[in-house]
Amino acid sequence: MALMAAMVLSGGCSESEPTAPFSGTVTYKGQPLEFGSVTFQPKAGGSLARAQIQPDGTFELMTDGRRGAPIGENSVRVTCFANQKPGATADTAGEGSLGKSLIPERYSRFTTSGLTVEVKSGENPPYEIQLTD
Repeated sequence: MALMAAMVLSGGCSESEPTAPFSGTVTYKGQPLEFGSVTFQPKAGGSLARAQIQPDGTFELMTDGRRGAPIGENSVRVTCFANQKPGATADTAGEGSLGKSLIPERYSRFTTSGLTVEVKSGENPPYEIQLTD
């Protein structure tokens, strides 16, 4: 029973969950997104892959502390909130608030982003996520 509870809390993943290196660039209106985050959610279930967007728009995904993203089809969300900007201070919405979204909010949810990516086994070429209004 304790093992089952641990699996539920950890998302049911393990060190053997297959991942592959995955990186790319995020653009909004044709320009690199300078900060924010990218998250992949495997459609087959398992651990999320996450990355911080760098000032040049690039990202490199990590899953459970390991380089890469889950192999297979992944739903994608991208966030870019005012308080994610390096050096930003909490605004009047309260400490811990992410502030205003600087990209269309539909991209901040897996169910509404409209973004999916197939991560293949082995090395994946850099992938460009193009956001529009």
